[in-house]
Amino acid sequence: MKRAVSFFCFAIFIFSSSVAQDIHAIHPSFHLLGKTFPIAIEAKSDGNLDRFHSSEINATVSQVPSSTEIIKVKKGRGLVGVVSNQPGNLQLTAPQLNIVVPENTDLPVYHSGTLTGAEVWPSGSIHIISLNYEIASGASLSIEEGCWVLLDSAVNITANGSVNALGTKDNPIAFGSNSTSFNWGGVAVDQGIATFEYCLFTHGGGDNSQAFGHSGSQATLKSNGGVLELTRSFIFDCAGKGIGAQNGFVTFTNGAISRCDMGGEFLGSSVQVSGSHILDIPNDDGLFLDDDNDGFYFGGTSSQTSNPSVLDSCVFMFGKDDAIDHNGAILEVRNSWVEGFENEGIAASNENSVFIYNSMFKNCEQGIEAGYGSPQVTVDHCLMLENENGLRFGDWYDWGCTGSITCTNSIISNNDDNVYNYDLLTEAPVIDAINLTYSITNDFEYDNGFGCITGTPNFSAHYLLENGSPGIGIANDGSNMGLVSSLSTGVKEPPSFNHPLTAVSIYGIDGRLVYHQVTAIYDPTTILQLNAGIYIVEKTYGVYKSNNKQVVVR
Repeated sequence: MKRAVSFFCFAIFIFSSSVAQDIHAIHPSFHLLGKTFPIAIEAKSDGNLDRFHSSEINATVSQVPSSTEIIKVKKGRGLVGVVSNQPGNLQLTAPQLNIVVPENTDLPVYHSGTLTGAEVWPSGSIHIISLNYEIASGASLSIEEGCWVLLDSAVNITANGSVNALGTKDNPIAFGSNSTSFNWGGVAVDQGIATFEYCLFTHGGGDNSQAFGHSGSQATLKSNGGVLELTRSFIFDCAGKGIGAQNGFVTFTNGAISRCDMGGEFLGSSVQVSGSHILDIPNDDGLFLDDDNDGFYFGGTSSQTSNPSVLDSCVFMFGKDDAIDHNGAILEVRNSWVEGFENEGIAASNENSVFIYNSMFKNCEQGIEAGYGSPQVTVDHCLMLENENGLRFGDWYDWGCTGSITCTNSIISNNDDNVYNYDLLTEAPVIDAINLTYSITNDFEYDNGFGCITGTPNFSAHYLLENGSPGIGIANDGSNMGLVSSLSTGVKEPPSFNHPLTAVSIYGIDGRLVYHQVTAIYDPTTILQLNAGIYIVEKTYGVYKSNNKQVVVR
């Protein structure tokens, strides 16, 4: 619930551990009267996002003493939007947290129609998009740090040229609705490249005419063939999906999506997500309603690249359907934490493959599942703990299951049924569908698998095996069974690029340098002049470098 706010008193309660956390907030540098003020909270321990504990920040509204806003920080991240209807400073305080931002009363600039040239929205300015707005092919829009971009009901931005929205850690860009009574539409990248860094998005996905896919809703940010890049950006409280793609290209790094219809849906697309959180899909009201509200849904393969889509160092925490729904995609999941989904941690189906490495699946109906069709599921060095079924072949459909699961070096423990094999079509297990070796199984049907053992694993606080535990040093690669490295580190936060840009280099996927320029300004349409293919764009900021994979399509 959003409440009128002028002053908050916070208290932080760690409800899963007494571990000390450093609380950081990413938020705009000013607020607008009557608009949602978005805040991303990050909790760190020893410099890393704390992916092993959760926190609550109880925000008491001073002008309504009986009311409380609760910011739930789950495995290191939490997102909240508050609304101020009082002029003057907006102040939020708590142990380790003190936010004071002034009100901005500047007049906004209005936009609609088509942009055909080059335009810059200067730092700290306010913009209202009242009707659908297109950046035409060859045109460019640059949105500088600290801007606010407000959109009217169901209004969309379409990018056929280039969009650069480059906020900073201390001065991000806010995209939101022009009124708390409606949702705006979305950003669709039909051609060209749209780049967002340190951006906060709320109340998008409200144009039902743009609904698509598994759950029938609009994506707040979507690639329809162009390149969509999101770095250190946060999408929450949206009527539709967080992100999406159809025959498109998406990268999403070190951000979060929360309380959206789906985290993301990707059809025939190339997707790279790293260091990001997908939380409370579509919400955490405690009421179960399966409406295809997946964390991420991957359907089919890209016609533009044979490379797999990759999820690396991500957290999927609480949802009402599957955390990761694979339907005929080519997908890799690495170094990730999946917990608390009503259905599957990973549900593989239809065809093609999923490779899963060094990841945790906990408190789901199924940890990892190979369902209907012929999906090929490979699992290595994973944990499946406290699920109804840890590893499952088969699903609840009577469509037939002809795929396979190959699982090595993993720990499947303390599930209601550790390993379950049953095809509803034949009403029987499928012979040789599960190849389970070098793992802690604790399931009498699979305990005799080559290199398998039984026993109760002893875990550290980070779910690595303790010395003396079963499974130490007897994986088929000589390492421990289960996780081989901590899930605490994730993807390191890049340096804050307040340093000026000094050079841009573009490399082919084979490492060949195809473009280099010493420059203080980079035009992202430069890459569009290259032949179709996959490229690495390296930007140099003094001694720091930033790398992004980009795809050129003809």
